[in-house]
Formats: sequence, C-alpha cells, structure tokens
Amino acid sequence: REWKWSRIHFGRIDVDKDRDMSKRWVESNMVPTNVMYKFGRPVEVKPKDFEVIRDKYQGNPDGQKWMLTKYMGEDAQGSNLHYATVLPSMKKHSKFLKNNQVAIIGYFKKEGDREHKVYLEAIWKLFQHVDKDDIGAGIGSVFAQSVLKQVSTKPPSIVLYLDGKVMPLDGYKAMVERWTVQAVVDFIKQYNVLSFIESEHVSGEL
Repeated sequence: REWKWSRIHFGRIDVDKDRDMSKRWVESNMVPTNVMYKFGRPVEVKPKDFEVIRDKYQGNPDGQKWMLTKYMGEDAQGSNLHYATVLPSMKKHSKFLKNNQVAIIGYFKKEGDREHKVYLEAIWKLFQHVDKDDIGAGIGSVFAQSVLKQVSTKPPSIVLYLDGKVMPLDGYKAMVERWTVQAVVDFIKQYNVLSFIESEHVSGEL
C-alpha cells in the first residue's frame, strides 16, 4: 500500500473489457501479468528474476517491491521511486542533511505504521498539487532503530532542518497528537519553506 504514494504510476487493463487496449499492450498468452514501463518502453526482465519471485518470495508483495526497485530504481533503495528518501543509517542521515539546505524528515517507530502512511500520503499530495519534481526541500523518512537511538527526537515526529540544524518551534505550532494528512500538510506549510505551495491548492482537498 505504501507504494501507492510513490513516484510510480500504476494502471490496470481489463483484457475482457478493453480488448483494443489489451491487444496493443499485452500478449494474450501472458495474462495475467505485470508489465513495467520506463521512459515509455517496456522493461525487459531477466528470466532468473521471475524465478526469484516464485521461489524466494512465493507471491508475497515484497517480491513485487524487490522487482520494482531492481528494475526501476537508480540505487539499491530505489530512492528515485519515492518522494521521501529512506535514511537507514546515521551516515546517510548526515549526508542527507548536508546535501539539502532545507530538509524535512519524518521519524517513525516502524516502516508502514499509521503515522508513516499518513506522512507518505501528505508528501505525495504536496507534490501533486504543485506539479513539480522538486518542492525545494529534501524529504526523508527514518524508521531504523539504529538511527532513532542517535537522534534527539521521539517518534512519531516530523523535524524541519535548515543548514543541518533543527528549525525551532518558536512561534510555530507543534505537530498535533492525532496525525491526519491535513495536519501534516499544515505543519509543514507553516514554516514557509515551501512558499510556492499556494494555500488554495491544498486546503480543503486533502
């Protein structure tokens, strides 16, 4: 479900109802199947990787995640496929802050928990409404226990950084206890680091 809020667009063709579409995009002897497209062209999957999906993952959704990351991703984590970069170590956490003058990082108890899903959806919606690939801030997420133990924040929380330093809450409202998509959007917007996000684009629609 968390991939719903990624940079990957998912579609479905009903070969019975959309015969013209299915003839164009799907081989009749390969149904049901999944086809990945990159830059408008089908991605050719190595036969041995289908065996990995079958034997190692045995139909588990993690197998599909693995294949998407391997063939669509630009690194081992598939960072380019997600709006929020996963930061699995302090080294990557520090490098992320160094590389982004403005950084927004969500800290969570575990991957895929309620607050993490809300965070991913909120970030996704911000990107959709501004219609930009880059919203002017690095977006990250942390759920690795090794990192959580070394940062001075208690999950779940969202921290905004400027030049590697935490932006103080002075004059700003803290994140509400009950996380909702709108609450996350409002919390980020109040800092004005995403000043080009017009209020009318996100208010009332999230």
